[in-house]
Amino acid sequence: MKILVISDTHGYINNAITILEKEKFDYCIHLGDMIADCEDLESIFPRQKFVFVKGNNDFWNRSPAYPDERFFTIDGVKIFACHGHRFHVKSDHYALYAKAKELEADIALFGHTHSKCLKKEGDITFMNPGSKLSYGVIVTQNGNFDASLHEF
Repeated sequence: MKILVISDTHGYINNAITILEKEKFDYCIHLGDMIADCEDLESIFPRQKFVFVKGNNDFWNRSPAYPDERFFTIDGVKIFACHGHRFHVKSDHYALYAKAKELEADIALFGHTHSKCLKKEGDITFMNPGSKLSYGVIVTQNGNFDASLHEF
């Protein structure tokens, strides 16, 4: 499976549209800040599978379709996705690590900082795709995965 990871588009989805038109992804995960962008992408790509979470700028949206965080498995890889603001990711990743560890996640995805991050702590890989100018890709196969960051 091939997964596109984006975050913090803040009303600018042209880069996301370009990459979704250019490459085939099994899933697109948007890590918050702006739910309206998620809805627009869903309407432009009705056959694409999307997973969304709310960000700190999405406080007005109370729809259960957009939770603050999600935990799910794709192709045997356990993924915890959140925006990151509730885990104070601008200061450190300790709270995010603790939550991911509690869930036994393989990957913890977060946004909020607008800074790309790809690192491994213990047995958990952390990925922040940055903002509208960058994105992440996760390729899974039978419980294994490879994660990378890219510029638009």
